[in-house]
Amino acid sequence: MLGAVTNASCWLLAALVSVNAGGACARRPLPGRGDDDRDTGAGGAPFASIAPCPTDADYVTGTNTVTFGFLGSPPGFVYDPKCLAVAAGTTVAFMGSFVAHPLYPSATRGTQAGNPIGGVSTGENRTFVFPSRGFFAYYCGVHGADDDGAAMAGVIWVR
Repeated sequence: MLGAVTNASCWLLAALVSVNAGGACARRPLPGRGDDDRDTGAGGAPFASIAPCPTDADYVTGTNTVTFGFLGSPPGFVYDPKCLAVAAGTTVAFMGSFVAHPLYPSATRGTQAGNPIGGVSTGENRTFVFPSRGFFAYYCGVHGADDDGAAMAGVIWVR
């Protein structure tokens, strides 16, 4: 009787009348889970919009380096990329003048606990290991001092 039942009709039947279709239905995917790994973040939380990165499409993959400049190349007053997605355990390098652009972890945006980014105001290269999943926001202490993500700011999304 239910031999050629589609997944959609199985889910509808199960929702409406709690019918067991005798194994004819495939398991319905869990909310927020899919092949694109969008359900990441601290504790497996779904994607979160963290300024200045409002959508998951804003996040760059395929690199582990964030550069920033001062009136040149890379362009001044911006992190490139400002939205970076990496796997847990990845080391991310920040490259630029920390004297001109002191780097600080956000105290108001993203995952608050376990942000490996520490305050840096000297040197030109620093690396941070991101062992835990989450959205780790950061900002320039001079050009993003409001820490609202509107100026020189970024987010590392650890999946």
